[in-house]
Amino acid sequence: AELTIQLTPSLVKLMTRRTSQVRGELKSKMRTLTASFFGFRTSQSIAAMTHNRDLAESLKDGTCFVFKDWEKRSGIYKTALIQSAVNDMWFANRNDEGVIYNKYFDPLPVELLALILTAVRGFRC
Repeated sequence: AELTIQLTPSLVKLMTRRTSQVRGELKSKMRTLTASFFGFRTSQSIAAMTHNRDLAESLKDGTCFVFKDWEKRSGIYKTALIQSAVNDMWFANRNDEGVIYNKYFDPLPVELLALILTAVRGFRC
């Protein structure tokens, strides 16, 4: 059965508000995941900040962060970071959207992949 929904200003406002909330939540989760996944350091020392800056630049060079093996640049979009993001964001407990609406996550929508990679790309160490 096909469902047609009339977009009203209040419905658009509700959708926009939820989109912003999801984006913010994902960015917060990705900050922790990305830092531990790639080995960013939490220290405020000059050496740690230099390491973090150099690491971030090397990952952004040619978008290396999208690869399973980012040093060899092989396995594009196969990085475990993507799966970790999906798990933490949408499948963390039985009431999460991915569990309840699992048919929308199989296969993973390209738009969702783009959202995750945008959050990684915007990561600031």
